[in-house]
Amino acid sequence: MKAFLKRHSLVVGLILMFLYTWTIDLSNSGVLPFKVPFFVAMTLGWGFIFASLFMTWLTLDKNEAVKLFKRFFLWSVGWKWWMVALLLLPALRFAALLLTALLTGVPADFSRPMIRDVVPLDAPLLMLVVPWIIFEILTNGEEMGWRGYVLPRLQAKYNALIASLIVGVIWAVWHLPKFFGTGLNGEGSFAWFTVAHLALAVLYTWLYNNTRGSLLLVTLFHASGNTFGMFMPAKFAVTGGILFNLEIVFFVIAAIVVTLVAGAERLSRTEEKQVQS
Repeated sequence: MKAFLKRHSLVVGLILMFLYTWTIDLSNSGVLPFKVPFFVAMTLGWGFIFASLFMTWLTLDKNEAVKLFKRFFLWSVGWKWWMVALLLLPALRFAALLLTALLTGVPADFSRPMIRDVVPLDAPLLMLVVPWIIFEILTNGEEMGWRGYVLPRLQAKYNALIASLIVGVIWAVWHLPKFFGTGLNGEGSFAWFTVAHLALAVLYTWLYNNTRGSLLLVTLFHASGNTFGMFMPAKFAVTGGILFNLEIVFFVIAAIVVTLVAGAERLSRTEEKQVQS
């Protein structure tokens, strides 16, 4: 059994991740004829952590599972990578915001950001940034799955660019339940959404490989991008879908630049690919 699981660890691991998280998502969207308890629904992002650690323990050993978990605490990676993790995605999204305002002639009104509709606290916006990033880090376990478990196994077979694109497709498909009904935040077609995740996956791999596989940095990268979205103008953010489309254009441009500069083989000029047998 262990030999079978090790030989098919990528597929079995993905099945476990999808089974756990899709059950919650499909229940919340009303597709399934039952509702999961609230405290279970709150652990949706942790499904990636449970499945990744469990499969690593089963197919390798306890020590490897511990090593994987410790990647969440790998912080000594150089200040420039901290800047990438904190600022790159917000910078790309802000550039798209400014260009949208220029093209539409509609000024971005930051007096009513999206977070005001989610967090009913009459507190200065800057006081909410750090708590929201911490919330994102603690509740979103996706990076243990996509970058900690799936990506290293793919990089053992393919170059970093191809491995990233495969992760991007899987990552986009995982969001399918969120498209049922009104779609994911009204963000257009699933095909266009997939393009965004292909580009983003390249950026994540670039950061992951250059930080020796730091799950802390890629989780912070994910959290910073999501947090910026919460502080965008609520009405402006969905105006005609222009902003979302421009964000994807900027993501694609950034991914192309990274690939050309860092190289498709490792997406790094200084570090080896992070692989897992």
